[in-house]
Amino acid sequence: MPEDPVAGLPKIGRCRLISRIGEGGMGVVFQAWHDDLDLPVAVKFLHPNQVAKDRGAERFLREARLAARLNHPGIVRVFDCGEAEGRYYIVMEYVDGQSLEAHIAERQAVGVDRALQIATEVARALAEAWSQVGVIHRDIKPANILLTAAGQVKLADLGLAKVASAAGTPSVSDDPNATAVLVAPTEAGTALGTPAYMPPEQFLDSSTVDLRADVYSLGATLYHMLAGRVPFLADSAFGLLRLIEREDPPPLPSHVPLAVEQLVAKMMAKKPGDRHQTHAELIEELRVIQQGPSPSVTSMLQSSSTSSMTASKLLTSGIIPAARTAGRAIHSATPRENRVLLVVDVQNDFCPGGALAVPGGDEVPRVINRLSRRFSHVILTQDWHPDDHLSFASSHPGERAFGTIELPYGPQILWPDHCVQDTEGSRFHPELDVRNCELIIRKGYLREIDSYSAFFENDRSTPTGLAGYLRERGLNRLFLVGLATDFCVAYSALDARRLGFEVTVIEAGCRGIDLDGSLAAAWAQMEEAGVTRA
Repeated sequence: MPEDPVAGLPKIGRCRLISRIGEGGMGVVFQAWHDDLDLPVAVKFLHPNQVAKDRGAERFLREARLAARLNHPGIVRVFDCGEAEGRYYIVMEYVDGQSLEAHIAERQAVGVDRALQIATEVARALAEAWSQVGVIHRDIKPANILLTAAGQVKLADLGLAKVASAAGTPSVSDDPNATAVLVAPTEAGTALGTPAYMPPEQFLDSSTVDLRADVYSLGATLYHMLAGRVPFLADSAFGLLRLIEREDPPPLPSHVPLAVEQLVAKMMAKKPGDRHQTHAELIEELRVIQQGPSPSVTSMLQSSSTSSMTASKLLTSGIIPAARTAGRAIHSATPRENRVLLVVDVQNDFCPGGALAVPGGDEVPRVINRLSRRFSHVILTQDWHPDDHLSFASSHPGERAFGTIELPYGPQILWPDHCVQDTEGSRFHPELDVRNCELIIRKGYLREIDSYSAFFENDRSTPTGLAGYLRERGLNRLFLVGLATDFCVAYSALDARRLGFEVTVIEAGCRGIDLDGSLAAAWAQMEEAGVTRA
């Protein structure tokens, strides 16, 4: 194939080639326009060096014929295939988005909720491919999973797929509509696939693998999403095989719930018999995990209950207690834009001159104003206390600000009166100009409970309603700014992670109190929980 196939072959059938959009081991892909269908398409060409190699052209066109027989929204559609001037090609659906591989590289990792959602959609696509034509994919990896701009998941590249009978017995059929035909495209003893995601048995002989090989590869892909790296790294294919055969991958990050860790371990079991035996079994376990209680959410981090604990110790202890929820994970819809800018407590009383001023707090509105123009969704939180709130030192005769008392939910720092409802101090900073704000979450309005997090009051069980709103809108990528980094921002970021959101804290849009090292402690805890620092 010439270096620039567009120049040498500007048109294939009814398709006008436009530009190169991707390249892999088997071929190169171009965006094109289909004149008859009047829509954008992708045209995949087989590399010339693959044409004669291991029946490459035959396998390439077989991919097209298999995919063309599949009808499922989670599988990239194929419209046509053929050969022109020695170039083999497939005309398929153009996916406006990016590969999961690029998505992971861009974000370093994928949030638990979104990762499980992607794995579920791929499992459903595999189940449908198996049900319709008995297909085993054999090359599940992030590069072959596409995410549309609207968030839809699509499985691509059936170039290494094989069709198998349910019983696993070879048979031959001339019926193009047969759905249980074993085609033997792979020579015995040949390994096909991408090594980092392949199960042990596929290294030895990919002609003998069954659907449980796809389960393993999807498990390795899920691991990659959650950890931000492949399960095994080695200097050679032989070294990689030894690791895959003998070792367990490194532990997943600490924010990943135990049930998800166990799921990945089962999917990546060394022996096929120890994995999920059917797609339905895998899909059901994914469903249960997403709907059932998550240990990382329901387990409480224990904070000290001593009444003599000082405000300094509370702020620097590095322990922000986990919220007690009903045990339901956040289930994302798929809007075109799933990012939200969450602006935390940029109010007069938290800025210089206010009752509880954060140093430099008046510097963040200008940063936030610029950021807000990049987001379709912006949400503000607002401290909104009654004038006799129990967190106020003035509500406890004889007590001083920044002392501590014991309330039913634990130790409580006593604050100066601040952000009292309908006062100047409770209003947003006058320079904060976020015209596309769609929601204001008011917190701390219950007299008996203080509130730091945007998601839960300080009893760690009373929700603000924000999680439900984000869930219903499908907004699962949160970017946090506001005041103060080591208090309300940190509490909000940690609760968001525990609820399964992807979370980034934009440091330039925040300011911290930093009382005796509290800022460093908050950043360390957020990093451990999987919060991205930007």
